[in-house]
Amino acid sequence: MKQLLLLIIALFSFSLGAQSITGKLKDKDGNGVEFAPVTLHSAKDSLLIKGEITDENGKFSFSHLTNGSYFIEASFIGLESLRSKEIQYSGTLLDLGNLSMNPSLETLNEVTIKAKKPLIEIMADKTVLNTDASISTTGLNGLELLRKAPGVTVDNNENISLRGKSGVRIQIDGKTSYLNAQELAGLLKGLSSSDIEAIEIITNPSAKYDAEGNAGIINLRLRKNKNFGMNGSLNASGGYGKYHKSYFGLNLNNRNKKVNTYGSFGVGNNKDWNEMFLYRQQDGSIFDQSQSQVSTGNPLNGKIGVDYYANSKHTFGILINANTQYKHNSWESVSETLISKDEVGSHVDSILSARNTITNKSLNANLNLNYRFSDTLGNEVTIDLDRGLFNLESSSMQPNSYIDATTGELRTQRDFSNETPSDINIYAAKIDYSKMHKPSGTKWTLGSKYANVNTNNTFNFNNIIDGLPVRDPYQSNNFDYTEEVIAGYLNVGGALTKKLNYQLGLRMEHTHTIGDLTRDEIVDPKPADYTDRNYTDLFPSGALTYSINDINSLNLTYSRRLDRPNYQDLNPFEWRLDELTFRKGNPMLTPQYNHNVELSYVLMQASSIGLSYTNSKDVVTDLIETDPLVPNKSFINYRNLSKQRQFSLNINSPLPIKSWWNGYLSANIYKTFYEARFPEYSFDVATPLAVNVYMEHGFTLPDDYSFEISGWFNSAAVWGGSFITKSMGSLDLGAKKTVLGGNGSIKIGLTDILGTAGWNGFSDAIPGLKIDTNGRWESQRVNVNFNYRFGNNNVKSAREHQTGLESEKKRIKN
Repeated sequence: MKQLLLLIIALFSFSLGAQSITGKLKDKDGNGVEFAPVTLHSAKDSLLIKGEITDENGKFSFSHLTNGSYFIEASFIGLESLRSKEIQYSGTLLDLGNLSMNPSLETLNEVTIKAKKPLIEIMADKTVLNTDASISTTGLNGLELLRKAPGVTVDNNENISLRGKSGVRIQIDGKTSYLNAQELAGLLKGLSSSDIEAIEIITNPSAKYDAEGNAGIINLRLRKNKNFGMNGSLNASGGYGKYHKSYFGLNLNNRNKKVNTYGSFGVGNNKDWNEMFLYRQQDGSIFDQSQSQVSTGNPLNGKIGVDYYANSKHTFGILINANTQYKHNSWESVSETLISKDEVGSHVDSILSARNTITNKSLNANLNLNYRFSDTLGNEVTIDLDRGLFNLESSSMQPNSYIDATTGELRTQRDFSNETPSDINIYAAKIDYSKMHKPSGTKWTLGSKYANVNTNNTFNFNNIIDGLPVRDPYQSNNFDYTEEVIAGYLNVGGALTKKLNYQLGLRMEHTHTIGDLTRDEIVDPKPADYTDRNYTDLFPSGALTYSINDINSLNLTYSRRLDRPNYQDLNPFEWRLDELTFRKGNPMLTPQYNHNVELSYVLMQASSIGLSYTNSKDVVTDLIETDPLVPNKSFINYRNLSKQRQFSLNINSPLPIKSWWNGYLSANIYKTFYEARFPEYSFDVATPLAVNVYMEHGFTLPDDYSFEISGWFNSAAVWGGSFITKSMGSLDLGAKKTVLGGNGSIKIGLTDILGTAGWNGFSDAIPGLKIDTNGRWESQRVNVNFNYRFGNNNVKSAREHQTGLESEKKRIKN
């Protein structure tokens, strides 16, 4: 800790420069005008050069400019339009100071102003999907919404990948979830698209972000109202596929010059269905399995926050949010496996009939205390203190019956049950400092963070004997895992020439982990039951931006990152689908390390095409394997592959065809190579040339109607390093009608109208095991949504404002 403190003190002595035109919009009371459009024009011919939006403090900045004469225009509802005097720019920082905007003499009810955010915004450090800009997002939950995000795929096990790479970090309002794939999927399903304002995708994070995450960061930004006065909105949505889905959400905001109080509440009731078919050849036999699953979800979400503006420099905030269920969720599967004792399946010997009934209830809650300091000299400090917890109560009952295929008689019956409670406790503190040296335009940022996470998982496995559960000491255990991370970073950036800008960063992370598996006293311990690891790593990052001219630029980025194993993936106990198929963890997993480099071309700050390359070592993935000592069983196990290399081409572009017809295209073309080198076997697998495409077309119709058609397509690829999946996709339709004087809207959406979103695949990379599988879910659905805004809808400029939640965006603790 002493060395970290010395490092942070030393980092305060650095600063570098940048070139730009900056300023701040102010109203008559001296408050910053937030989220106002500002445009830069050539003074010679009034040609539009660039457009920007002011931040929460009314600040704007135009960078990568050539020398010349310009002027600035700005507009905002309720204020008179502003046009600056002619500006002479010579290549260094030009601070225009405060630009005043006077109240408009026209009343708002004399004019109707309509504005629409673009579906996709391409920024220097991230890509943003605005959910309100798409009708087809109506009635979707958070997990389904991710399928529409550029480069994002969700596989059959609800694992999320970005540009064909696993290891993506999922954040909600800038805070990383500590949940495994199953738990995270449940949390995202409990969020409605009406709760989510935007999805932010950061493929190559700088040193400011934690080094965790091979594929980058996906942040779901929830809604928050910033108007003065009392206002809010309500959303009601319903859907039907094979079963019903419904959700109701309420957002409230009360704001004055000193205090902003905000909150939200959401409740849902959903029933979901999916099915899977698994055909495997193993140990000289064939296992032909069919399974259907039905689950119920009862999400209950709440958030409340308060921001206090002591003065123009100091802001204090507190935020509490929680996700739970108002009653226990249930998950029930019915499985039947035809077992043939030959390699061609000509004769079915027996049938395994199994059920698995799981009930669970979870609580995921977070408390954040934050402070922000900002002055006119370019200094900014943010401090965040966080306390998070996750509690899961879960139990299951699983009867397994072996039936003679010829006589129909019961051969054997083996029934199991288990209780798997889980607790995760999180403590984190971080401080960030940034300095803008105004005379030169230099800016540098540094900070530090401490995070401590403890997870406790109990697995009580019971054999059902004479109708009563009897604990099996050989399969039950308790697993404690503690992880402590201490980090410090420095980011510096500036201009090498008038057209070439750069950013360099270095992050140091020291990690200490302890995994402790406790078995029953009668069971002999194993060497892998206790692991204690200490390691320190440096993670450099860098970016170069070259402005060819006012509308064309090139970006080159590099970063080194790591992925630590998921807490549940380290736990060796088993989660069973039936007696012959299950999932288990691996306490011997080690972190994987990744080098990422990307070169991209950006046109008019709207369209981009990029080439990227990733080289990864000790890749953590899940493989379907067999146990030579236990015949007929197969399981998903987590292993460290030797290497993974990926080449990728990424395209994102709006398609403004007509004034009434706008579209968007996102495409990711990639090829990935996997190498596995284990003592018991090895393999080399490469994906076909894989493609992920998303396209959307929106049409503005008379009388406040609009229509949309969208679709996504994923070609054949590789899952888990050894499993080759086949292509899948979806075509969606949506319609919208604005009602109630513009304060309300009704949306109707139809998803997967062609029924092509099912999945299937094949694997023969693991010796002695061949698998052919497919499945589908409730992708074909009709969704209806009603939204209504109420209260003070006169959008006024606000005081300087950035909540601790917003300033903490995209934090990664693990």
